[in-house]
Amino acid sequence: MIPGAVSRLLALVGGARGPFTMVIAAEPDAVLLASSAALRRLGARITRYDVEEGTLEARQDGAMLRLTAVADGSGGSQLAIESDAPDGRRLVKRFRAELSRPAPQESA
Repeated sequence: MIPGAVSRLLALVGGARGPFTMVIAAEPDAVLLASSAALRRLGARITRYDVEEGTLEARQDGAMLRLTAVADGSGGSQLAIESDAPDGRRLVKRFRAELSRPAPQESA
């Protein structure tokens, strides 16, 4: 769907207290859809998906993840990722790697 856009990941910034932020060359709704698929491949359960608000919430191994996608004005989106996981940086690293991979193709 948007593997080419996701592969153009521009930045990843994170801190222990603030959300991780990724800039992705795709519209917010496409970013949320791709994020949802990536999180499911990692074993997360999607608990909330709101395209109008640009938010997605998921749970993985008891940890909550909240993603917020906002258009950045240049045809791309900023994706903020918040988590209450003790090792949030590792979780975001795994998510980023999964998001950058092309989606599996369905066999006919």
